[in-house]
Amino acid sequence: MVSAPPHEGDVASVRALVADGESHFVEFKTAWTYEPGGRKPRPRRDVAQDIAETIVAFANADGGDLVVGVEDSGSITGIPYDEDGLRFLGQVPGQRVIGHDGLGAGTIVREVELDGHRVLLFRVGQHAGSPLVTSDGRCLMRRNDQSLPVPPAEVERRRTRILGDSGYEIEPEPLATLDDLDWDLVFGLTKAVAHLRHFDEPERLLSYWRLIHRRNGAAILRRAALVLFARDPLRWHPNNRVRIRWVLGDGPGYGADRRTREREVLGPLPKVLADVKGVLGEALERESLRDGLFRTSTLLPETALDECLVNAVVHRNYAVTGQAIEILLHPHHVEFRSPGGIPEPLTVEDLRKARGVHRSRNPVMMRVLRDLGWTRDQGEGIPRIFGSIRQAELHEPELEVFADTFIVRLSTRSIYDEDTQSWITAYGPFGLRPEERRYVVALRSANGKLSVDRLARRLDEAFDATKKALAGLERRGIVWHANKSRTYRLVEPLEIPFELAHRKLQAVRVDLSASSRWARDELRQWLGAGSEAELSEVIRRWKEQGILTPEARGQWKLGPGMLEYARRRDQAVASSS
Repeated sequence: MVSAPPHEGDVASVRALVADGESHFVEFKTAWTYEPGGRKPRPRRDVAQDIAETIVAFANADGGDLVVGVEDSGSITGIPYDEDGLRFLGQVPGQRVIGHDGLGAGTIVREVELDGHRVLLFRVGQHAGSPLVTSDGRCLMRRNDQSLPVPPAEVERRRTRILGDSGYEIEPEPLATLDDLDWDLVFGLTKAVAHLRHFDEPERLLSYWRLIHRRNGAAILRRAALVLFARDPLRWHPNNRVRIRWVLGDGPGYGADRRTREREVLGPLPKVLADVKGVLGEALERESLRDGLFRTSTLLPETALDECLVNAVVHRNYAVTGQAIEILLHPHHVEFRSPGGIPEPLTVEDLRKARGVHRSRNPVMMRVLRDLGWTRDQGEGIPRIFGSIRQAELHEPELEVFADTFIVRLSTRSIYDEDTQSWITAYGPFGLRPEERRYVVALRSANGKLSVDRLARRLDEAFDATKKALAGLERRGIVWHANKSRTYRLVEPLEIPFELAHRKLQAVRVDLSASSRWARDELRQWLGAGSEAELSEVIRRWKEQGILTPEARGQWKLGPGMLEYARRRDQAVASSS
């Protein structure tokens, strides 16, 4: 444990952690217990046990930040102990956390005053040695936003490294100096982040990010610092670059036979991310059609492209020095290739099913990029890719590991054929959202009607979710169902005005027959028009939509289209009763 003196940036750092909430890397612990008669301080030993267990869980996973004195909700309630009590908690890492090698966890502890409350910040690094346990023998590991008990063997299995795997980034590079880093870039980035702008000394900032290794009193840069911020990245890693390749055909092969062209993006990692993002955006817009072959669509959501890029950069195996990250732009899909496969113990199936299993190959670099706004929490990237692609109504992303390379393919093809896309477009004026389209498409494929349970099974979702979605569609007249019936019927786009008018007229018990006639005063009464202008506007709109048609002596009657819709609707109700 290292008890560090308070720093100007600690307050902003804790505020940022509280604002983001608990996650795979962040945990809050309260020092209070709440009872019917009010709150009172928790026993110090109970809080100490919570601290020890959280430190063990973080250290056995990817590291993290523990803030004591904050509720799960993010409310800052502080620590109600005196100086001896604070000192007791600050000594937890050294006294209550042990490894099989007898070493405590390398944890930095800071006391921070926030809104008149004292809190403790524990910054826990990833422990590369044997699994850590609490002094009473509990072994835990962080998963999602929970610290879960696991056998030490599982931590050991997770630590199994292939080609150096997660060990690469923390290795010191004795030949490098602080002058090898691009400090103009570094401080340009940190000035834009509230809890980082106070770090005006290079060594202090690198220490905060755990990018330096101390040996015999000297600070030695870790490889992660050079991958992230080196002025000349290729000096330290021959393939610290991203290759973007335009592939103008669908068959195998490269060069003249495939009519490919290529661009390389080099530089410190944050600059590479920004530059590649810009290149992709311009390329996908400019190359919508080139030589009648290249048709990569601009419909690919920006969220999916950004997440694929960040995942490829953050989770690649940098120990594989003979291979660069590649982005291949094909006519109908974009492919991201990241060297090193998937870090243990993840599988492609875990990622595809979003099982919540997380593993960061480069947790140090990931936390730096998270501080700089490039990543969010661990484990969110793949679900966001799938979610944004699903919302854009494109084919599901393909995930594959081939030749120790992790591949993500984003298709630019719609899940709907051209006829269906044209048909869906007609629902645009009625506020049909992308996530609702699948319900109307499923109903259409079932001849326009399905029960809630059958539709839920067809879409592989919960009954309540389907029912809620249908209720929203029904409010806008896109579907309807008869009283006491579970079957919903689809309303075609041109007939939605008829459906909405039908409900309104039924509600005031108007006779919907061809013989019905109404004067303006009658229309005003059952339409609830408050003024002559309002009545005139309703009549004008209904006339345009074919709901009403003028009759002799200033009267109105239902139009042929409305009468036909009402007849068919009444037949459908009768057949379902």
